This record gives sequence, structure tokens and C-alpha cells, in this order.
Amino acid sequence: MNSHSLPTWAIICVTTLMNWARRTRWLLLLAMTIACGDLPLVYPQVPSNNKAPTVRWTRPEPTGMFDLQVARLYEGQGRWKEAEQEYLQAGRIGAPCVKKEALAAIERLRIHRPPDEENLEFELGRLYEGDHAWKDAEQHYAASAKDATKPVRDKALDAVKRMQEHRLLENYVEDFDRWAGYAARVLGVAFLFVVAWRVRKTRQAIEIMPFEAPNEEAIKRVIFSLSSAREALPGVLAPLLATTGTNVVDSIPLIILPGLENEFPDPAEDLEVGEIKLPLANWIRMLKSPRIRVFGRWSVGGITGTARARILRRRRVFSYRESRDSSFSVPSAAGDPQDRQLSLFAYDVLIKAIFARLYGP
Repeated sequence: MNSHSLPTWAIICVTTLMNWARRTRWLLLLAMTIACGDLPLVYPQVPSNNKAPTVRWTRPEPTGMFDLQVARLYEGQGRWKEAEQEYLQAGRIGAPCVKKEALAAIERLRIHRPPDEENLEFELGRLYEGDHAWKDAEQHYAASAKDATKPVRDKALDAVKRMQEHRLLENYVEDFDRWAGYAARVLGVAFLFVVAWRVRKTRQAIEIMPFEAPNEEAIKRVIFSLSSAREALPGVLAPLLATTGTNVVDSIPLIILPGLENEFPDPAEDLEVGEIKLPLANWIRMLKSPRIRVFGRWSVGGITGTARARILRRRRVFSYRESRDSSFSVPSAAGDPQDRQLSLFAYDVLIKAIFARLYGP
């Protein structure tokens, strides 16, 4: 055996240990863990003073403390409305100490103005006030006073009073317009009754249609004679009216002459009652169908001419039928004889028209 080689017994021991260690690897791992660090399971730590550790108990937060902390956060950010709501919630559900602090904070928040979103109605009121829209401004100022703090509510109420002062004249104007509208409606209804009476009066009237004549001068002479006869007719018929009952001959009817201002002129425009426009002018022209219509002609030729008239009586609503006629010889030369004959012709035409109206053909 070589003197430098290991003894045989040493080699045998090392080989035996290595084989045993391969079979029990977990022991190797356990040995390495113990060598690298201490485990509580293997080496449990014991206090140096040999006393058991003391357990410390934490005190629970009062009820509502979370809402109180959120309210403080909102107050620090200047969000007064949210802070006030959280303080109210903390005061409702919180412990006595939390409730006391919440109430003090609510009182403290009263001095602060509401956030910008609450001032929207107030700003709209200012905008309308600048445009002199007093009514709209008053409505927005009144809306801004609802559920607002006392400073804002006082400012809004002062603005409402200011708008009412501005609206005072407008209220007077509106009241005047309203009562004027009522008066206009009453007058319109009264005018309708007047128009109805006028239509009835016109339908019972005698209408002289424009005469046919050679020239304008002759037409004027005929119209003048008819006008004079109309004015003197009550005096001419007075004896007859005094001796005859009213059921036989009534008063002188309305006589309408062409080209002269009559008692009931036709309306030139329609009637407007409130916001309703009534086409009275067209209605009256359509309904204006007098009981008697007279058509005439004056033929001038040679020494003596002839004045003729046809008297038509209304039979139905709009239809007429000839009832009587009148014919007179009239000198063609101007003078008293011509005027006298034209006057007799005018009386004859009017009297026959009156009797045709009363008794028909």
C-alpha cells in the first residue's frame, strides 16, 4: 500500500456515509436550513424576561364618524352644499359627540354663499333685468329664493320688489288693455245688434237706383226733385196718416237715393271684435235687398221729353217683380215748367213705391 494513499478504513467510511446521505436527502435539506437560519419550530423564541406578550385593544370609532370626515373634506374644498348634507347625515346617525360637532359645523356653513350652480336662477334674473324684461326677471329671482341661504334669499326678495316696481306701469297698461278688450267686445256685440236692425230696416226700405238721362245735368235735376219730394213727403201724407189707422199706412219708410248721403251708409271695412274679424261689409252688401227698387229713365227729345219709372217689389229673398210704373211728360227746356213736372213725377214715384211696399202689385 502506498504511504501517500488514504487508509482503507477511511475510504470505506466516506463511501458508506455518502450512500446513506443519498438515501436520506431530506435530512440534508433539514441540516442546511438549520445551518443557514434559525426556525421558530426548532428554536422557539422566548422573551428575555420570560413574560407572556400583552394584547392591546383599539377603541372603535363613534357612529357617524365617516360622514363627519367626508363633510370636513367637502368643507375644505369649498363645496358647501355637499358638506352641509354630510354634516346633516352625521348629525342624524352619529353619536352625541359627532352630532354636537355636526350641528356646530352646520351653523358655521350658514355664512357661506351657495355654490355657483345654485345661483343659476339669480344670474338669469340679472340677465333679464339687464334686458328690461321685468316679468321674466321677477320669475327667476323668485325661483332663486327657494331653498337658498338667508343672504341669497334676502337679495332675491329685494330684486323681486325692484322688478315689481318696474312692472307697475306695465301692469297698468296690461289692465287697461284687458278692460279695453272687454269694452270692445261689448261694443262689438252692441254694434252687431245695430247692424242687424240696420239690415232689417234696409230690407224694408225703398231704393231709387241711378236714373238714365242724356247728361249729368239732367241726372242731377232728377235726383234733386226726388230728394225734395222725400223731404216734403211726411207733410204731404200727414192728412192721410191722421185719418188712417196705423195698420193700413205706417210711417214713411227709409228711402235711399243714389249719390246722396243716406241714413245708413254701407261700412267700408270689416268689423274686428277682439281677435275675430267679421266680413260685415260683404254680408251687408249681400243682404241689402230693399223691399222696393225703382229704375228710371228721362228721355229728352224735341220740345217735350218723357220721364218713366218702373217700381219693382221683392218677391223672395233676392228676386224682384215689377209692381207699378209711372210716366210723366217733362219739358226739355230748363225752367219752372220742367221743375214743376219733375217734382210731380218725383212725388208720384215715391207714393206709388210706398203703396207697392205695403200692398204689393
